[in-house]
Amino acid sequence: MTDPLQTLFRGLKGTGRRLLKPLQRGDGPNKFRLSAVDTATTTHDGDAGWAKRPPATLECPRCGSDILQHNARDSIDCPRCVAEFSYEEFPELELKRLTCPVCRSEMVHGQRHPEQLDIVEWATCNDCRYHWEFKHSYL
Repeated sequence: MTDPLQTLFRGLKGTGRRLLKPLQRGDGPNKFRLSAVDTATTTHDGDAGWAKRPPATLECPRCGSDILQHNARDSIDCPRCVAEFSYEEFPELELKRLTCPVCRSEMVHGQRHPEQLDIVEWATCNDCRYHWEFKHSYL
């Protein structure tokens, strides 16, 4: 009875190796490796890093109007009143929405580490599937 089980085990082991071979990084032309993130994503386009953050609409704490900050390093100036903020004050202001840079739709956004960071960490557009991630390596 052990011979058929050993044969079956060897066959399954060989099949597993053949299935995993294309997914392993090697020296040949097939130099990719799939991870859980790569296989689970449904996004088509994206960026990473705070400098590539999508345009943000913030609420002015003085008059309540919308302030559009096109780039993450732009100053934050209210078009309605005299309120001015540096880009470093972004975390203190209320984020109303992020706008997709591809199709201009409102993006779904959130935080993964709210106890460690006061800023938005990801955003996804449900219309065109663009995705942005705040890239950090210290958490």
